[in-house]
Amino acid sequence: MSSFRSYEDPAQDIPTEDILEQFGSDPAPRRRHQLKYKNGECFVAEEDLVQNYPKQRSFHHSCNAGPLLHEAEAANSAVLSFDAYAEEDGIDEEVHRIRIFKINYHLNDDTVTVNEPFVDNTGYLHGRIFRRQKVPAPNRIGKPYIHWSDLNVGSDVNLFQTIYRITSCDGFTRNFLEEHGIKVNEDEELPEDPWLVRRRGVPRTAPKLPDQREFINRPPMLVYRCCWLDHMNDFHGCRMKRIFKMFVYCTDHTVALIEETKEFEGQLFLKRIAIPFPTQPEMPRRDYRWWDIRPGVWVDVFCRPMFVYECANDETKSFIRQQFGETDFANYSSQILEDGPPPTQFFNSPAILKFRCTMVDAPSVLYGLHFILEYDVNRRLVNISEEGRKTWTEGRVFLKDVDASTFSENQFAPGRILQFFKWRFNLVQSSLETDKYLRWKQTPSHK
Repeated sequence: MSSFRSYEDPAQDIPTEDILEQFGSDPAPRRRHQLKYKNGECFVAEEDLVQNYPKQRSFHHSCNAGPLLHEAEAANSAVLSFDAYAEEDGIDEEVHRIRIFKINYHLNDDTVTVNEPFVDNTGYLHGRIFRRQKVPAPNRIGKPYIHWSDLNVGSDVNLFQTIYRITSCDGFTRNFLEEHGIKVNEDEELPEDPWLVRRRGVPRTAPKLPDQREFINRPPMLVYRCCWLDHMNDFHGCRMKRIFKMFVYCTDHTVALIEETKEFEGQLFLKRIAIPFPTQPEMPRRDYRWWDIRPGVWVDVFCRPMFVYECANDETKSFIRQQFGETDFANYSSQILEDGPPPTQFFNSPAILKFRCTMVDAPSVLYGLHFILEYDVNRRLVNISEEGRKTWTEGRVFLKDVDASTFSENQFAPGRILQFFKWRFNLVQSSLETDKYLRWKQTPSHK
């Protein structure tokens, strides 16, 4: 008989009955998951596996700790589990917080582990606070560390200078404490976090201002009507008033013009393009933005001064009224076109409107202080800081990057009172550049 294996006989690949009895039908069965993790701690998935857990010795010659896997020690150690919370004091729900924790006491080495469950968008770093540490007792005479007998439902425990209120425990912890002569109190309810209550949409006690009740989102396209006195035409030197419908695209700040002059209706005058902003020769070039164009403003369309006098649809009118107030110049006089744009015209709002203000009904610690309020026109943000020792100098920051999209530009003027959160500020004085811009807005050409 040949010593080589014959591959033509399939019976040679079938295991014998002795092999099946010794190894089973699958000589290499898959290993089951015998451990599970919960709140950062290791537990045995099935209680029957605790007694039969493998006691493999360490392969390191100097290690006498016993089992190689640290999970075996965790499976053979009991843990007392408590639910607790810590309270952070504050003047309102922005600072006053209630944080939920899980306290685990390990009986094998008398150590404590504290974990904080994850909560979305709270701004805190959740997870493990500390792991398996012996906590010093507040009064270390006779008992240097916290013991499991110091933990009970309805009591406070001091862990590293943080007071935790224990509200409940699991069944194993309750049975363990009662077997050792400790009467476990009834479970307490966890108090609600004011921050979470506010996130669920509970209305605030302070009512909104009348101009903040409704907010209109910016439409993708703003439509205006503008006019231009054309003196370079074929009508023997007469100045012809030409009317256009202006389409301003907010996504890329481009402008298109369609003529509405009699006998020229519907003709495309300017295709969609970015219009350069008129600047001094030494200044860098920039283009018009959508917030630079609104009724009452002169727009230089490639050396053609055009006066924007009204909004062409209701959507644009509602949005412009919200942002800049009532700006209707439909009944403008022809003298405005004859005079043309003023030489000192502000083609757009200054980047920053700066005011000096005081706080209305200020508390005692803030009474008599002056503040500097800066309104970013493009970003619609407000920054408020305390005034320094000299006038118009900025000191400590009081409010930073406050969303002011619900306010219109006309609301920022001396004598107006604006409210941000629970603070109310009276605008007393405007800076020199802001004052020039506000005075220009009151000129007859702008009105």
